Amino acid sequence: MQGAVDPIQLRGARHGILVSVREDVDFAIAVEALRVRLAQENGFYAGSGVSLDLGWRELGESEMERLEAVLAECGVGLLGIISTSLTTRARAEARGHKAIIGRLGLSQHQGRAIRREGGARPPLSSVPAVPADPVPLAPGPDKDPTLMVRRTLRSGQTVRYTGNVVIMGDVNPGATVEAEGDVVVLGSLRGQAHAGTSGREGSVVVALAMLATQLRIGELIWVGEAENRKKREATPMRASVIQGQIRVEPFSA
Repeated sequence: MQGAVDPIQLRGARHGILVSVREDVDFAIAVEALRVRLAQENGFYAGSGVSLDLGWRELGESEMERLEAVLAECGVGLLGIISTSLTTRARAEARGHKAIIGRLGLSQHQGRAIRREGGARPPLSSVPAVPADPVPLAPGPDKDPTLMVRRTLRSGQTVRYTGNVVIMGDVNPGATVEAEGDVVVLGSLRGQAHAGTSGREGSVVVALAMLATQLRIGELIWVGEAENRKKREATPMRASVIQGQIRVEPFSA
């Protein structure tokens, strides 16, 4: 697979170059591909800055050092790291680089679930990333981090996160929200929501209008009843696992 596809993708961005790195290739191969691409341009990129999108990939110190060396060799600066991995962002910041959370990469990100199972990386995703400005909130003691998405998700857009996800808008049909923690939609949930993607059945899905036809919590699936749709549209609802089944009930703080 590595020989059949380009391990990296370069494109112009507002502030320099955005380099997206596939998750299902060895990072050393991706860095070498980046070095070759930059060198082929005969110094065209010299003096420019690169933002590196790594998705869920966790970088070690040696990988970070190799990346910095290649960029320095090509005369290109590292503007920042875009990553959904807390480990990678912390390591980048410790080395003086800006690190932000986001998912713009070339692979379908499944995070810790894949690493736990030891499975292969999934194929390229045909689902476009959310063109949003997600805002991570720092977790409290023994709490999951929370990702705030301040916009409506439209058909074909996907948000995946290792903690909780709060959507400040609607989730339209064809859009998907996946979280290892809870999913909260401050609007109408008409698309798909999967809470507890790591198998955590204590997670919940809350929406101001629960209009989804299907929800998932852990490995359980709930299919909405058409006759109760008006009730779910008029009342904030919470989906949770009770006695081994997903139940959707009116929610009140």
